[in-house]
Amino acid sequence: MSSTVRIDFSRPIALFPLPAVSLYPHTAEWIVAFEPRYRQMVEDCLRARGEGSILGAAPIAMATYAGRQWNGPRIGEPPLRPVVCVAKMVEHTRLDDGRHQILLHGVSRARIETIAEPDGRRLYRLAKLTPIDARLGAPRRLPGFNHMLAALLAQSQLRRVQRLETVREWLARGVIPTEVIIEQLLPLLARGDDMRYQMLAEPSGRERARFVLSELAHLGQQLSRAVERTPESPLRGVHIN
Repeated sequence: MSSTVRIDFSRPIALFPLPAVSLYPHTAEWIVAFEPRYRQMVEDCLRARGEGSILGAAPIAMATYAGRQWNGPRIGEPPLRPVVCVAKMVEHTRLDDGRHQILLHGVSRARIETIAEPDGRRLYRLAKLTPIDARLGAPRRLPGFNHMLAALLAQSQLRRVQRLETVREWLARGVIPTEVIIEQLLPLLARGDDMRYQMLAEPSGRERARFVLSELAHLGQQLSRAVERTPESPLRGVHIN
């Protein structure tokens, strides 16, 4: 979807901050808006579509709070980390208690330039954003990377990781763009929220690809060591937590 949906960065975009990174471009996540300000935000975004499809709703920027342990740049009060994932709603359900359940699809990385704090009727924050992706356009297929990724996933220890089976299927079918596969792997491989944010803030697709290969190689090494230490109990169906 990200290849066909465009974000109008000339207009302020609603901010939906959470404690941790929840979304990357080309990935999807269910979110429940239960606070009054975020219920209002969802309703205002939906109102922007008029009579059109849900894809015509205004975008939402998924931000993260800059907690006490965060040493990087921050903006606003309460402070946010400056890089966000701009998303579009693709499904919406209004629950009986007034909450909104929405399925968000990540479209673009962007940096917060300025924040408009709540004002008058508006209970939520808006931000002026600038896209930071080094390359725009449809996600590409990268045969060289696919070959290296397939070779890593063929290793005996990584074949035990059930959550990588879908990626092996995608590579075998050859229909999913490589850059989409990379984004799907980032939340699985990034260790800790700071690293997850660093991969959200990384504008270079090449660097994100290198990170994926490096972390998969590291995971394979860790699993091999674990098997060597417990030969009587081989790992079965390992999950990435």
